[in-house]
Amino acid sequence: MQGNKQTTLRKCPYCFREISNDEPGFLLRTDGARFRSPALNEVMSARTDTAYLSFWTAMGIPEEQVDARRVFIDNEMITVLNQELSTSGHELAQRHYDEESMGYSFSVKEGALTVYSNTMICPWCHNVLPQHFFHYDMLMIGLAGSVASGKTVYLSSLIMNSYDIMQRENLSVRSAEGNPADSYKLDMERNADRMWRQGICPEATTKSFKKPVFMELTYRIPEKTLHLLLAVYDVAGELIRENAGSGRTGFVRHMDGYICLVDPAQMQLKYAFYSRQRPDEERVLKKLHILSREEQISVQKMSNRNGCQVMNTGDSSWNREISEDFLYERKAEVILDSIRMGVGDSELKNKYMALTIAKSDLLEDLGEISSYTGSRLLFEKESVNYGFLNMDHHFLRQNILKQIFDQKVFRLQRNLDDYKESGLFAISALGCEVEETDTPEGRLSKTVSRVAPIRAEEPVLWMVMKYMQERGWLE
Repeated sequence: MQGNKQTTLRKCPYCFREISNDEPGFLLRTDGARFRSPALNEVMSARTDTAYLSFWTAMGIPEEQVDARRVFIDNEMITVLNQELSTSGHELAQRHYDEESMGYSFSVKEGALTVYSNTMICPWCHNVLPQHFFHYDMLMIGLAGSVASGKTVYLSSLIMNSYDIMQRENLSVRSAEGNPADSYKLDMERNADRMWRQGICPEATTKSFKKPVFMELTYRIPEKTLHLLLAVYDVAGELIRENAGSGRTGFVRHMDGYICLVDPAQMQLKYAFYSRQRPDEERVLKKLHILSREEQISVQKMSNRNGCQVMNTGDSSWNREISEDFLYERKAEVILDSIRMGVGDSELKNKYMALTIAKSDLLEDLGEISSYTGSRLLFEKESVNYGFLNMDHHFLRQNILKQIFDQKVFRLQRNLDDYKESGLFAISALGCEVEETDTPEGRLSKTVSRVAPIRAEEPVLWMVMKYMQERGWLE
């Protein structure tokens, strides 16, 4: 049944070009089937998908690492195929409209052999579109942070145990990947499973565009059920800074909002300058790799070259084999400045910003953090089971975090005033410490106890809530 066809326009979550629901092609799986028709055999054979290959090589992936041999068909190929099939008396290839998803599927039949696909691909870049792509609105979130701030671990914690930490009594979350066999999706799920079961943290990402993680959120309130697609992009901080707003990082300006992870190592904590307030503080500070005086001076030099002073201290000479890029990334404003440069001041008013202290559980034992009134709320482990988040505690945490950011990170007003909406968060993707461990697989980062994320879902669900409120979906 074809249903009542509706034309819908959407922006591809990969190349960000506008497409209508009657334009996509299809990724096919033939399992080696052979047809009598030479035209069908030609179309149903794997070949290099040049559009797909061109997209990913332009995004920084070496050509030899792109699996571009695929079986695919687009609208033009369907037209040519049907011209040949009609002359030979074969049944024609069909595109079927699905009223529920507002998308299409494809099928071709020869005798008892049928090939079917509802895996739609963008007509421009040939990346697979998520499920219900043309039916539900999509919120696109860029997960930004400096080197080693924990972006990949954070994404794994969201995926872990079938999105368990994001589920609520009235909110369900599931994967919306259009191709369940996608290798990147499977790798991410394996990483999340290893982290959950064995405490093995995923390796850091490289400087290249990564496929987004697609989720479908279903929110149920009395007499209404709302649906939303969510795409979360792993935004390599060093990549944004090097290529802000152009080339392979141009996608950053298309995001609806950003979760910016601030590593505690980027905070101005009192290491090597003041006496410890608790016996355990030195161990914690070493775990956080707080910058030494010499490293802070190096950051100061680089910041001055970029026209922004971040600390007042006497200069001194030092010699250490450490990357200046790495040290500069330890300045917390770098990612926000790069986003601002790539997006433009005028466009920030259309974006959300969730400024988030990552690995916040490691701060719990620091006297200078516990001295803030109400700081115990920052380390609260209880998650709500209804709605999006505990709004009373969220507002209280905002007041505490504003003081901490202003005094230990940077002045908030200069960095956040231009955004449409901003929120402050303190989360932990693991909820426990990590140590380097020798294993048969090599030296790996492993958790020292059971993985138990601390409110890791809150920045995402806060942004989802704001997005829904703006559209009048929520009271």
